[in-house]
Amino acid sequence: MAATKFHYNPKTLRYERVKISIVNVTISTFSYLAFGFLFFVGIVLLQNFIINTPTEKKLRAENKSLDQHKVLLTAQLQESNQRLAELKKQDLALYHKLFETTLPQESAPVYPDREELLLARSSDFEESVSQLSQRFSELNSAARISNSEYRHGMSIRKDDLKELTALPTIAPIQNFEVEKLVSGFGTRINPFHKGKYQHDGVDIASPRGTPVIATGPGRVILTKRSDLVAGYGNFVEVDHGNGYITRYSHLEDIVVRQGQSIVKGQALGTVGSSGGSIAPHVHYEVIKDGENLNPVKFLMAGINADQYEALVNISKKQNQSLD
Repeated sequence: MAATKFHYNPKTLRYERVKISIVNVTISTFSYLAFGFLFFVGIVLLQNFIINTPTEKKLRAENKSLDQHKVLLTAQLQESNQRLAELKKQDLALYHKLFETTLPQESAPVYPDREELLLARSSDFEESVSQLSQRFSELNSAARISNSEYRHGMSIRKDDLKELTALPTIAPIQNFEVEKLVSGFGTRINPFHKGKYQHDGVDIASPRGTPVIATGPGRVILTKRSDLVAGYGNFVEVDHGNGYITRYSHLEDIVVRQGQSIVKGQALGTVGSSGGSIAPHVHYEVIKDGENLNPVKFLMAGINADQYEALVNISKKQNQSLD
């Protein structure tokens, strides 16, 4: 049982019994609670920042190392991205120079940037690191293969450069589209007697008057005009050197003369239907050392890989030719 408390009252000069007050009880309770809360916070802070268990020490060291590693990795990542962008730019320029068309764009996976990596949780960061490591391994492998191919199988000597630049590599008409190739090289059906025969070139349909252009630099060695409704009609032959000759047949007009030097893309004449032709088109041939080759194998400049594949598929159809 709690002892009864008294206090001296100087006014009455007597000891009077202390009465219980709600205010006093409230203040005392709050004081005890505040002291308890502060004491608990102090214990927690002491546990977290002063007293460390071996496991906590290990985890703190790992977090510190991870924070430092993240900064170094993101710096290396930024530098690598800049280098990859430069290599991609050089690759695009080389592809355009060799094939005179743009490189087909591939959808690349999206990776987090530097700020996202720095703010990422440990699990997300580790996953990003794994993805980046795999991506860099793939790029390094592709680079090694490409370098080996270029070094051993695709190296170009000075003696080869002149021949490569003289090859007939563009289409023989302006504004060429894959669908304009209506008949390919090889066995085809003759439009007149409907029998099978050897078609020594490709037929590219186009409206009358469409410019027919030289597929490579060279010299005009023959211009022929004919009113006969048979044969090549009006045609031009161009010597590109190294045994290569191209022939452009069934022309409407001829705008070059024999012996004239020309550059790639220069107009030779216009599309017509002269000679043994049933519709306006240009019959185009590529001849190497007197032997006719498939012109589709040379039509590589100005079109991408998908277009070239479609061109090859169209040229394989054994349909009726236009001449």
